[in-house]
Amino acid sequence: MTRSSNLLWGALALGVVTGMRSMLAPTMTSLALAKRSDIEDAAEPARTLASPRTRYVLMPLAASELLGDKMPFAPDRTIAASMIARALSGGTTAAALASAQRQPILFPALIGATAACVSSKVAIDLRKRYGSANAFTNATLGFTEDCLALAIGSAGLKRAMRED
Repeated sequence: MTRSSNLLWGALALGVVTGMRSMLAPTMTSLALAKRSDIEDAAEPARTLASPRTRYVLMPLAASELLGDKMPFAPDRTIAASMIARALSGGTTAAALASAQRQPILFPALIGATAACVSSKVAIDLRKRYGSANAFTNATLGFTEDCLALAIGSAGLKRAMRED
């Protein structure tokens, strides 16, 4: 695999994660980019996403989302405002990965944004189909979705950050 194909697979995976949890992929990416010794030489948006200030904002947002998603009053993730936010989050995350790898950012950003929108719809449809009004079942499905998002995000980051 080439560096650009690894990046595109990573952009796709993190876009999928963003569709499930809008703040999780940028938070995971921020933490991963901050560990790089060459991040100061990278272009935007990698430097901004890797900055301590960004991490301090993203981490509580991601934690709040992981908790809030299980609540019965959680907003629908497929309303227009949510979909736009998820597309921006997925696109920005993928663009940051691309700039950290010194690759063009447009195509990965489009992949990340598109994957975020598609996975948002698919994930909520699956959750509604197999969920119930029972709060325990809803929380269990939400936790399962969290675990899946973390696994996909970790694999996507690992792949996108490869140098081969």
